[in-house]
Amino acid sequence: MVFKQKFLSQLPSQDYHKSYNFETALIIIFSLVTLIGILHHAMWRDELNGWLIARDSYSLIHFFENIKYEGHPLIWYICLRILNQITGNPIAMQIFHWLISAVTISIFILFSPFTRSQKALFTFGYLPLYEYSIISRNYSIGVFAIFLFCTCFRTRYKSYLPLGWILAVMANTNAYCLLISLSLGFTLVVEYIGRGYFQYQTKANKYDLTASIIIFLVGVFISVFMLLPPTDSTLQGGASQWFFEFDFNRFTQTMTRVWRSYILVIIPSDSKPFDLLIFSFFSLGLFLFSILILIRKPIALLFYLLGSLEILAFTYAKFLGSQRHYGHLYIILISALWIGHYSANSPIITKGIDHISNQLSKLVLNAINFVTHHQKSFLIIILWLQVVAGIVAFSRDLITPYSSSKATAEFIQKNQLSQHFIVGSEDFTIAPISGYLNQRIYYPESKELGSYVLFNNDRKIVDDAGIINQISEILTQENKNVLLIMNREFLGQSPSLKIEFIEKFTQSFIYNEKYYLYLVKLSSKLN
Repeated sequence: MVFKQKFLSQLPSQDYHKSYNFETALIIIFSLVTLIGILHHAMWRDELNGWLIARDSYSLIHFFENIKYEGHPLIWYICLRILNQITGNPIAMQIFHWLISAVTISIFILFSPFTRSQKALFTFGYLPLYEYSIISRNYSIGVFAIFLFCTCFRTRYKSYLPLGWILAVMANTNAYCLLISLSLGFTLVVEYIGRGYFQYQTKANKYDLTASIIIFLVGVFISVFMLLPPTDSTLQGGASQWFFEFDFNRFTQTMTRVWRSYILVIIPSDSKPFDLLIFSFFSLGLFLFSILILIRKPIALLFYLLGSLEILAFTYAKFLGSQRHYGHLYIILISALWIGHYSANSPIITKGIDHISNQLSKLVLNAINFVTHHQKSFLIIILWLQVVAGIVAFSRDLITPYSSSKATAEFIQKNQLSQHFIVGSEDFTIAPISGYLNQRIYYPESKELGSYVLFNNDRKIVDDAGIINQISEILTQENKNVLLIMNREFLGQSPSLKIEFIEKFTQSFIYNEKYYLYLVKLSSKLN
């Protein structure tokens, strides 16, 4: 009888089965929904330019040289290079990206300490459902590394090597994850140095620690090396364009990135100073509320502060960014709450809070108690707003193509227009069409056939008259008609050329990836 009771007690409980079934169903639903979304998604230039670099770089050295112009580290491009050895079809990139997003959300669902409802809401929020699943970029690998770090955070009691490798990978996904890896690495160092204060012990020896630090630092070095742009790079102003003077308008623009990251339903305009001022205060409120949630968890709080302030500083000094960029502020909040679940409360902070006496400190205590009482509601509200934004963005992508590149390429192939010599302008907006056609296009900006576009000094903006001149030379040399693809209406004219409008494709979320097709021939008077 005793043996039977002991055996039954070791069997999975009914709650375990319910939880397992819920998590499995959640992963399957997410995977199916995002698979439908990504296969329907029309890729734009930022997705396909990396694919084209991996496809058309003529050597490995040339490949690495080209990546330097992209403003990103290595890992995503190496993955694309490997995929290109298997197939030249860019759909392979989408399937690969979908697999990464599915694995990432599986890690979150299976290993994060959040409740079922919190897991479900996060899963179908804007960033996981849309931005880091449907749009094939390097950001999904970065989030994968962050969540893997959170999952393996407890392994530091035995060894730091797993975390060292994860941080090295994280640093080489994108610039934002490099900053996050630095904040996580610094947090681990502080925790180890103050392990007595934090009531923390580890079995890791000095060799383990040394090897982990070396792995991490090598990863950081490689990332920084790849992120340093060539001297002739013009991407985001190149290496020289940084903003270090104080500008109140830019400061408020930067501060509102907290609101834009957490709350995606109401977005302030960067062109309205009063809106920026109001939403800067709202952002500060969100930031302070999050700090008070983590106030008893100093390790999680340290990571939250370091990671958030690093990204805000980078946003101010270099690049205001888009939701995929400053969305990492939201990922930092979720990760800090995750890490905080496995971190001990600080006894000194807890005792200090409990023994507050003066009037000002009592206000602080009341604020902490208020936040503690409402922290679940705070998180649920943010998660629900993220879900609303995710559903809107996902539905919009199903209705309105993200880019007209796919439809344009399909039209060209269907009507056998690719047999003509193809000229496209402006080059970086035409690159996705080259990706879908699997064909090089002549770019007037660089005066040569190409596919991917590098933002360097060799590119020169060309007006309609300049395009006419180059097409005239091409028609004379190639002795064939030219298919001209423009991302705007073409107004150029020439008595020596006959320009026939063919079709336009203006259904696009990206404003400058709407295309106009023209067939250009030598005038019959000259034939």
